[in-house]
Amino acid sequence: MAGDLGVSPGTLKKGGADILEILKPVKKVDLGDPAEGAPKLGDDDAAAALVTFCATWESGSAFLANCAATLAEGLHKANGDYEDTDLAIKQAVKSVKTVLV
Repeated sequence: MAGDLGVSPGTLKKGGADILEILKPVKKVDLGDPAEGAPKLGDDDAAAALVTFCATWESGSAFLANCAATLAEGLHKANGDYEDTDLAIKQAVKSVKTVLV
């Protein structure tokens, strides 16, 4: 079965755990300080652009972090399904061997 999926049991779970580990330092991007300092630029257009950039960057990073967390959750679930299926197959083979013996 590992040949069909191209991964061994536990690989999906490890991938999900790795994604969550990578997300730890970027759980919340806060660019509030640079945005608050925007008026000091002396140019209203530049200040507005900086505020917009900071807000967009924070929103975008939160969105990407949520997507990555969802992917990690899916990998963890897929790994569980994989392990459950593998166990069911092993039990079925064992019961067939028992009946044949």
